[in-house]
Amino acid sequence: MTSDPNPADPSSTAPGPPRHYLTLAAARALECNGCGDCCDSTRTDGYWTWGALPPDQFASLNDGVPLIIPLERIPLSEAPSTWHPTTNHGSAAVWRDRATTTEDGLEFFPTRFQCSAFRPQPDGRGLCGHHDRPRPDRCGEYPVHMPHIETELADVGEVALNTSAFPRCTWYRTTVVAEGDHRLTQPAPA
Repeated sequence: MTSDPNPADPSSTAPGPPRHYLTLAAARALECNGCGDCCDSTRTDGYWTWGALPPDQFASLNDGVPLIIPLERIPLSEAPSTWHPTTNHGSAAVWRDRATTTEDGLEFFPTRFQCSAFRPQPDGRGLCGHHDRPRPDRCGEYPVHMPHIETELADVGEVALNTSAFPRCTWYRTTVVAEGDHRLTQPAPA
């Protein structure tokens, strides 16, 4: 591993663990560890969002019940009496479901969300209740099968995966680079 600055990824110079540099094949060979941080915005205190949420919220993939539920942060004074920090995976923020808006359908509108198929586990990880059923494309694409990765890698020579907010993620602080790149590192132990 190295902590060389990467101008394409400002987080590469941020304090914390060094970045991992892997080929696309090596990054794709790693298995998701089921951290669940990309499945529920409350797990990243609202950092991780959904863009271009369809009006049916993927209910067509979930027996007519919305799969992706928009959330909003509310003041602690409005929290239900049963609320406790452990309710939201240790987050001090209070979240509640909200109705969808027109803006939720926009690609670059940050919709904070939770997936109704997400199953938190006692050890802090999470399981996908739809892993063996149809689910939104981005669920299977993130982070190493996104449609732009191969083109961007060919054009720029590297792709910083958007995982720096997920310290529990298999691909945390990983940059995909071309074969032979001097920064290549061995994958982190699982």
